[in-house]
Amino acid sequence: MAANIKTSACRKSNLLLIFLLLNEIFQTYASDTQGRTERELERPYLVRNFELFGINFPFTPITVIIFLVSILILYRGFTKQSTVTASHILIDAPDGKEKMLKFKKEIGNDPDKFAQYAKNFSSCPSGKSGGSLGKFKQGSMVPSFDSAVFNPKNKVGVLLEPVQSQFGWHLILIKDRDEQRQFIVQ
Repeated sequence: MAANIKTSACRKSNLLLIFLLLNEIFQTYASDTQGRTERELERPYLVRNFELFGINFPFTPITVIIFLVSILILYRGFTKQSTVTASHILIDAPDGKEKMLKFKKEIGNDPDKFAQYAKNFSSCPSGKSGGSLGKFKQGSMVPSFDSAVFNPKNKVGVLLEPVQSQFGWHLILIKDRDEQRQFIVQ
């Protein structure tokens, strides 16, 4: 997982370096055109410098494109949705919470026992595979389930308290969580 983070960071830094290099090339081109003012009375509008707070910025179509692409990369890097790998046991019964609390005491934090209980007691089709929901993004489950799974206070590998949704009561085991770019709104 750490290798993936490093690889992603390297890709982004490489892209940023390429954009900065291209920007430098086009800035050099813009400064070369300034030296030719004796031959040319006026430069085209799209190759002018833009002055902001006493700093000259080259204003070319390429510079604008590089700026917009850089903003897009930064935006996507900071707002990428987190992912979780989790399993659950679903019971749709009036006394579901009491059963889930009983199961939680019996299971502890043992993933093998959890899978066995999911096969035996879960009313969800995922129970056949030990309750595994696989890997999913934030926002792809019902809100109560999502908030429980993506809450940073809930630890990976520890059974959560029973959570109620419109489908019934869930007992959730978080197996893995990608928390590097997670924005929680509470």
